[in-house]
Amino acid sequence: MAVALGVAASLFYFDWWLAAGRLGDPWLVAALAGAAIYVFCQLYCAWFVYLHIARPEPRPAPPGLTVDVFIPVYDEPFGLVEESLAAAVAIAYPHRTYLLDDAGDARFAALATRLGAVYLRREGHRDAKAGNINAALAQTDGEYVAVFDVDHVAQPDFLDAVLGYFVDDAGLGFVQSGVVFRNPGESDVARATAGQAYDVYGPTSMGMSGCGAAPVWGSHTTFRRAALAAIGGYQVGLAEDLHTSLAMHAAGWRSLYEPSVHATGLVPSDVVGFAKQQLKWARGVFEMWIDVFPRLAGRLGLARSLAYLVRLTYYLIGPLFLVHAAATVHVLLADGPAARGFVSYVLRAVPLAIAVLAIRQIANRAWNPHEPPGTSRFNWRGYAQAGALWPIYTLALAYAVLHIPVPHIATPKERVTNAQPLLVAPQLALVAVLLAAVGWRLVHGAGMADAFVMAFALALVGAQWPTIQGALRP
Repeated sequence: MAVALGVAASLFYFDWWLAAGRLGDPWLVAALAGAAIYVFCQLYCAWFVYLHIARPEPRPAPPGLTVDVFIPVYDEPFGLVEESLAAAVAIAYPHRTYLLDDAGDARFAALATRLGAVYLRREGHRDAKAGNINAALAQTDGEYVAVFDVDHVAQPDFLDAVLGYFVDDAGLGFVQSGVVFRNPGESDVARATAGQAYDVYGPTSMGMSGCGAAPVWGSHTTFRRAALAAIGGYQVGLAEDLHTSLAMHAAGWRSLYEPSVHATGLVPSDVVGFAKQQLKWARGVFEMWIDVFPRLAGRLGLARSLAYLVRLTYYLIGPLFLVHAAATVHVLLADGPAARGFVSYVLRAVPLAIAVLAIRQIANRAWNPHEPPGTSRFNWRGYAQAGALWPIYTLALAYAVLHIPVPHIATPKERVTNAQPLLVAPQLALVAVLLAAVGWRLVHGAGMADAFVMAFALALVGAQWPTIQGALRP
């Protein structure tokens, strides 16, 4: 019922564009095309995914399977590596644990020996994480391979919770376990990031699994080795996890999302770490959307393709925020008719925005297995942070379109404590422009419509402020 109301709200929104004379402006035609792409990929496809939410029946792990657990590392803090490696070794199901050291750190070799893990090192760092994993695949022979990022800690029952699914389905290529984070209380950045992740790793992933497109999220994923071998190993790129799941599904392998929690990870707790992570992820995801997905979509099937579009286009939130901010400034500097048209546009968009938030809240209250008590309330910090990272996401899109390479940026594992004003210089500039436009309109006379647009401009300023403050006062 909520989705049906959401579709009705979207039709009410699009009706604004069809008013006489509007589509005679080429800029509005381009804006309509962008709005249609966003609504289809990020709203309709997300609602389609929610309507396919599935949770698998637990399957006991049979004895006697051979399993390799990989922990790839590259110059991470020693204590973090020690914690993750010790937890991996302590997994109850019989297995072999491998520390894949791309840094060549003698301390890591000694640590592996002390904890009972096998230490593997390769020459060079080609293809980053994917290359490290593929080098280890060539030196190991377990029938199943579980991969953990170094900031994720396994629980003893991790393998017991996933291996049974493989035995029941010979075509199952991988099982992605539920992803939760143990540090949302470290900072407002961590709280906002973890709050947004509850949906991504809850109902969205469960719905993608129901569509046959359970994703690889990069950590605590367990693969059938034969499936990895069939696609030439872990795929290379800035979004190597997404690329790997796309390649597996295109090759005919199935996947499953097991939402129960059997490992915990860390989210970046400062703006610097989060921005670096998001630039790499956004650039890689846009590359998948532009260059890889069109080649593979024909082999994915309709349901999988629709599910993947949700993930492939998420970072369009950045350009969307920037376009609305630019339109707001333009309207404030223009004459009265422009303000009235903009007000009518926003009033048509408000019911759609309410529907989007309501559907997401309903899905999370009904099906999210991860949210702790009290976190199902409106996560305004997460939405504000997503909008405030518009420079990162817009730059990533431009880089992908222009095929400008971005180095493989490892997410920083230690918090930055000094101010980073340059990091938020674009946001500060946009805030200044918005406030200047509001001031200009006040000086040159403001009617009721202008007052509405000025309030909208101040809301855009407010959305960016927590992120700006987080960079200026870590």
